[in-house]
Amino acid sequence: MVLLVLGILVLLILILKRKQKTAKKSEGNAKKRNWLLIGCLSIVIPMVIFTVFSPIFSLMDMWGLFAHASRTEIEQAVHRSYQDYGLTGQFELEKYEKNYTSVGGFIIHGTYSENIAGKTYQVKTRFKYYTRFSKSETYGKTDAEVDYKNGKKIYDVFPELAYLGIEVSPGTSEFLKTLDSSIKDPKLPDLKYQGIDFEFNNQSDNIYLYNEILEENQSKGQALQGMYPMDAQYLFQKEIFIPTFEFQYFVPKEKRDLLYDDYLKELEALMKEFFANQPLPRGLYAVKIAKYKEDKLVSDSGVYYVRIENRQVVKLLQKLE
Repeated sequence: MVLLVLGILVLLILILKRKQKTAKKSEGNAKKRNWLLIGCLSIVIPMVIFTVFSPIFSLMDMWGLFAHASRTEIEQAVHRSYQDYGLTGQFELEKYEKNYTSVGGFIIHGTYSENIAGKTYQVKTRFKYYTRFSKSETYGKTDAEVDYKNGKKIYDVFPELAYLGIEVSPGTSEFLKTLDSSIKDPKLPDLKYQGIDFEFNNQSDNIYLYNEILEENQSKGQALQGMYPMDAQYLFQKEIFIPTFEFQYFVPKEKRDLLYDDYLKELEALMKEFFANQPLPRGLYAVKIAKYKEDKLVSDSGVYYVRIENRQVVKLLQKLE
């Protein structure tokens, strides 16, 4: 398109110049030609500028450079998001910043608080807020509002609240303490046990059982729109609640250059050695590995899964399946 417009412009200039050289007309005609040239240029040049800069402006819009929203607008959008899902707690806006990605808009940071069984709990949360005019289905909405229109479940949209609902439920802390206290640390030289946490597996094939509890809780008007209370031991049996053992792995010098497949074999051997004969119930567990070289942390994002049966690791998984 740019080349076509430029070509037309060049052609017009050449034609007019040629006519100026060969034509022997009056001064009045020359002035007319000059005015014609000026008129053509006044039309073509803006077209060229628009054609050249239009993609740039589109990119600037796409990457959120023109995004604008007031604090009141942001707070109202977040309020609608919670209201859509029936959440009745309070939200405190901490900050919102431009989202320089292909969706444009803003990233919203804040704290959600709700009274659960007589005590107020708080959890950090974030939203995306869309401001691109060209996307009418998302314009002026948060990602949670869009998810609601698309029928997403509350625990998929607010996983931090689903986690909180399980964390503060009666029996969860005791169950984790029981698992933690049952661990007999074999004191492996390269693997240091740090403690226990858990994760909420909303991808479980048994998530329909969680939904059944959720609906029953909602009918009773329970906190967190039914995501409280939850029975951690029951959810563990259904592989929805996954206890997470945290480790520090100090990679020996002779094993620092292992290829990934060899590293996995090494890790599996370590896990089997650590969990051998531990009095843990049969089930699926996560192991979070913080990887060190000497005293320097090189990776803290390694999460793997182990299936334990008869006090033995029967399988190491790179991801949930």
